[in-house]
Amino acid sequence: MSTAGTHEDGRHDRQELPEHEELGRLSLRLSFARYESLVARSDALSIRAGSSLAGDRAAAPYSSVPDQVRVSIGVALDHLHGFKIIVVNGEAVLPFAMYTLVRSAYEAAGTALWLLQPALRDERVSRSLRLAYENRRQVHNVSEKLGREDPGWDRAVAALERDRDGRPALAGVELQVKTSVTDRLTEIAPLVPKLFLTPLALWQTASGMAHANNSMMVHVLDREQIGNVEHGGADYMITASVSGLACYFDAALNMIETLMNLWDQRN
Repeated sequence: MSTAGTHEDGRHDRQELPEHEELGRLSLRLSFARYESLVARSDALSIRAGSSLAGDRAAAPYSSVPDQVRVSIGVALDHLHGFKIIVVNGEAVLPFAMYTLVRSAYEAAGTALWLLQPALRDERVSRSLRLAYENRRQVHNVSEKLGREDPGWDRAVAALERDRDGRPALAGVELQVKTSVTDRLTEIAPLVPKLFLTPLALWQTASGMAHANNSMMVHVLDREQIGNVEHGGADYMITASVSGLACYFDAALNMIETLMNLWDQRN
């Protein structure tokens, strides 16, 4: 990787100390055990009769609040499973792919927290309807661009409008109003105040690896200069800090655990 900018000594190195790496590996071992407990907890999720979650499903059965949340939990845990496989089975620490895996976990868990966050059912249902509309619209757009028919689009919209209009406070509201991932992660920050970075900052910094953001890589990852400075920049060997990755993985677990606790409250 090439990047511009050096310190006064002509180098711009940052390497994890061996003792910090060992602490990071210990932290990951503990976090992987915690991950397995969250998987078991996820497998046992149910919707109790008479609960708020049961009421949410009855209020809008097409792509309901609890159904969307359970999908998001599964997606978040699946990406963390990929992270665990790389470390445990592959005995590797990858500088880019592992950050993109936790990034997806933040997005999925954050979206589910955003769905369950409101105290009022009408707001929870409104969020789920708008999210379901946007998700189905993306499928419709792909079909259009490929020149394919999408007979299910009109049926999906009709089902969402039926659920919307079944709630007097929501009747006729626009389903096309989108809430970005950035907005969702900003809104749910009060639910997870003890993360070492805000949910949005975690997602944004990890996204830098997925988007080949050279500046974010320099900001987050370790590097060692392997050549002379030429034309205003130099080549660097990029590596991931194990302790840094452990912090990012643990933050994802914290978000998922908070999500499951909120599920239990609504249940």
